[in-house]
Amino acid sequence: MSNVVFFSFKEADREIVLTIKGRAVNPRYSNLNFRVRDLLRRWRTEDSAVIKQAISKSLSGTFRTIVFVGNETHRSYWVPHEVRMTLEKGKPVYAIRINGVYGAIPKCLSDNGIRVHAWSEENLQSLATM
Repeated sequence: MSNVVFFSFKEADREIVLTIKGRAVNPRYSNLNFRVRDLLRRWRTEDSAVIKQAISKSLSGTFRTIVFVGNETHRSYWVPHEVRMTLEKGKPVYAIRINGVYGAIPKCLSDNGIRVHAWSEENLQSLATM
């Protein structure tokens, strides 16, 4: 299990992403098998420099970023920063829809030619380990 993935998502999708992360790192859950870094911790600052530094630190040691696309992801302030920072580090970015959600595709994904994959655990596992 050498793949470490950064999860990018909109705050509104925090609980769903937390559940997915829990499954991915649980050795008894065989459908998903990879390690995750993210900013699931809530921040008590609005200082963008502090948050950008935390994103940069979380991205180090990862091999790719996966953006979870929910109903409001296209309105996220931080998802485009995370995508840009990942691409600037020469790492790939992939995107997957949250199960049963068909929100607009974020501009940062379409501008960079990043395809949004349909939800399935099989697709997520493949994106995380390809």
